[in-house]
Order: sequence, then C-alpha cells, then structure tokens
Amino acid sequence: MSLDRDHQLHDVLQGAQLPRWLDRVGLRPDDRADVEALIAAVLDRPEDLVVVDRLAEALRRTLGRFPGEPDRDPFPGYDPAADPYAPGALPLLALLATAPDLVAFHASRGVEEAVSARTLTELGQQAWVHRRTYGRFGVHTYGWLPVSWSGSLYWLGRLQFNLELQSEGWVCSTHIPQAGPLDPAAVDASFRSAAAFFHQHFPERPVTDFWCHSWLLDPALAAALDPASNIVHFQRRWHLYGDPMPGDEDALFFTFAHRGEVDLDALPQQTSLQRAIVQRLRTGDHWSLRTGRIPISEAVA
Repeated sequence: MSLDRDHQLHDVLQGAQLPRWLDRVGLRPDDRADVEALIAAVLDRPEDLVVVDRLAEALRRTLGRFPGEPDRDPFPGYDPAADPYAPGALPLLALLATAPDLVAFHASRGVEEAVSARTLTELGQQAWVHRRTYGRFGVHTYGWLPVSWSGSLYWLGRLQFNLELQSEGWVCSTHIPQAGPLDPAAVDASFRSAAAFFHQHFPERPVTDFWCHSWLLDPALAAALDPASNIVHFQRRWHLYGDPMPGDEDALFFTFAHRGEVDLDALPQQTSLQRAIVQRLRTGDHWSLRTGRIPISEAVA
C-alpha cells in the first residue's frame, strides 16, 4: 500500500528521506537490512501500520516530558509477545518515524547538531544490543528508548546523561553505554560537558548532583578487580546511599550479553571482569545494584 498525508509516518518510512534517517539513527548493516524489510512488510499490512501510527503519536505526546515529571505511556497497549515481527519491532518504527520530532526538539533547545546526531544513534545501539544478546533482529530494550526520545537524554563523550526529577529535585542521571573502556580522563570530560550542557540548555531544570543506579557501583567489584582498573576508578567517584538491590541479571547481561538462565561454565573467561562475575556467582554470592551521587561541584573540580 501507499501512505498518504493522513499517516504520521510518510516523511520517514517511505520516499527519499528513508535512507538518511536509517543512517542517522545508527543502524548497523544487518539491522538496517532487517528494518528495511520490516518497513516493507508493515506498509503492506494496514492493521500494523495503524499500530505504528498510534505508538508514534503517543511518543510525540511524551516529547519534552522528562523522567519523574507527569507523563504518558509512550507505547500504550503494546505487547511485545504479540508483535508479529520481533520484540520491539513496531515501537522501533514509531521511534524512527518520530526521529525528526526529536531532532526538532533538540534544535528548539539550542542543542549542537553533533550532540543531537550522536544522541539519535541510541536507537541503532539498542538494536545492536538485541542482536548481540539473541543473535537476531529486535529491540527488547524498547522500553528504555522513550527516555532518549523524551528529549531528556544526551550522549556527551563517553557517557550518557538524562535529566530526572526525583523527590529532592532534579538530578543528572548517568549511564554507561557499551562503547569501550571507562577511561578516567574520558569520564572526567563527560562530567564537565554534562554540567555545562544542562545548565546551558535546560536552565529551568537546575541540577546539583550526578546520580547513578548500576551494578558497576557494587563495592564487591572493587574487592575483585585491580584497584587501578577503570571500573574501580569510576566506582570510587560515587557516594553510595540506599539499600542494595539484586544485580545478578544486570551483571550477566552487561558483561556477557545474556538474558535468562545462564550456564556459568559456558561463559568466556578472557578478562578479569568476566572472571570476577562468574567466580562470585559460583560461590553462591550475588551482585548488587547500588545507587550513588556526586555533587556537580565535586565532579567537575
């Protein structure tokens, strides 16, 4: 079928603009080929196109609403188990269709084009994460992507940051994408960039602290790794607070790209981190998610 102007998707999912947007969202070649096939299939199924339209419109209504603010469901009624193509496939098309809206929001806040462009590649990054985990196309982490598509998240150097409203006020939530080592100098540069960036572009949402909730903050890592390692250096920046939460699934997923039941004996043991994760689980101990803060004045000192 052919899209007409009543559809929200015409500007992206068909015509001359499609290759440009597939590039801009950072799809790798295998995922790009699958997305092109997915688009062709959906354009021949009006009932699925209606779903993508509905999800895209819901996403547009969340743009500018940051985590912690009153929000709306970005994917209302979506069931990944019922997706006829792959988990997260229809939300992926809604995200692709609304990429121009996100870019326009960035521009309205004066965000530099290079920062906007890199931030947009989070969609391709998550498609790659799915393929790396399951060996096939999909986006099982589709529920995370509306954080980026809200306009609150930006990839600034080595790290990603998004503004989040918590009970005590705004924080700069910190994320560690799977994009190479946590070089301390690169982390320092990211913190400095984030402090300046959010003060400049979102002054109405003032922050005083960086905030992080991650298994990488588990003190057991510091006991298991070389004290000079990048991960330990990163962990020691943070002032921990609150109670530990179960973190085995995160440790296995982010270290080995595995979900669900895992045969510990089959996992690679090539790095000290891999060996530390497996050794602790073999002894019956567990990994924890921990929460930490760093005052911005301390992080950029």
